[in-house]
Amino acid sequence: MSQPARSALLPFVVQSRSLSELALRVRVSGVLGFFLIIAIIFSLLTSRFLTFQNITVITSNAAILAIVAAAQAIVLLTRNVDVSVGSIMGFTAYLTADYAAHHPGVGPELVLMAMLIGLILGLMNGLLVAYGKVSSLIATLATMSLYRGFTFIYAHGQEVTSNRLPRWMLESVDFRVSSIPVLVIFCIIIVTGIAIFLRDYPLGRQIYAIGSNALASVFYGLRTQRIILLAFGLSGLLCGLAGFLYAARVGTVTVILASGWEMASLAAAVIGGVSVTGGSGTVIGAALGALVLATIDNGLVLLGIPEFWRMFVQGSSIVAAAAVDVLIGVGISKSLQRRRFGRSAA
Repeated sequence: MSQPARSALLPFVVQSRSLSELALRVRVSGVLGFFLIIAIIFSLLTSRFLTFQNITVITSNAAILAIVAAAQAIVLLTRNVDVSVGSIMGFTAYLTADYAAHHPGVGPELVLMAMLIGLILGLMNGLLVAYGKVSSLIATLATMSLYRGFTFIYAHGQEVTSNRLPRWMLESVDFRVSSIPVLVIFCIIIVTGIAIFLRDYPLGRQIYAIGSNALASVFYGLRTQRIILLAFGLSGLLCGLAGFLYAARVGTVTVILASGWEMASLAAAVIGGVSVTGGSGTVIGAALGALVLATIDNGLVLLGIPEFWRMFVQGSSIVAAAAVDVLIGVGISKSLQRRRFGRSAA
């Protein structure tokens, strides 16, 4: 494309970006408003909800989900999806827990081991999608079963009990700084770091660019395959870390650990304003979506509501958030068309 043509398109690109950013701010504000509403409702329905101990439980539950939702958001931004995040968590959690059980003297390097395993599994997903040209849904559905199957084969149906895990591993997730769980502080640091990377660094901005317009990104010389591979690899690394934290928190690690987290992470991301069509959203919004889901789960438990309602809420949330995303996209498109026709008429 010639320089004059690029210059002619620049105003529309700027307009599209500004409108998208406005829509995203509205979505995030809506998530915060919804969170306040459900918090007020649960506070009125049960006196046990608005207590310091329960708030600590909610934020600790949301912390690990927020990391996985951020991982899912990175992939969604490239206009792909990863439904193997729960299996990556489970596989990583079991391998690291089993290694720790057989090597009592292992130290914090166990965390690096978990992240490395997650990175490798994520890169396998990325290779299938970026270079194998397999649909991300099909590819990660396959690896979801594959990774879970590897866990079953490796474990021989056995579980790793908490009494076999290092004491530092179990105590690390319960440690507090000024009454604030270190797990929550760690989550905030991780999510903030990812948000800065996506916003301020070239590779992060390229992830957004590919999701916004994959064809144009290729035309402008972006190496889309490598960037998609990077996105899946980073997602796997975060899921590996989340798997280790989850194993440390629950203590007893089974072969079905983290089953269903695919739906939960996807729901959290789209509730938080990450577009299912790619190129729009933030990991901070995804983390807020995780906080909303953790709050709903906690409130339903306190009220004695059956477990299946949690699945219903997650599914409904995805449908509602996707519908809102489509409506916002249509609104932005119509606004740009009106401005373009207005300029042409002038």
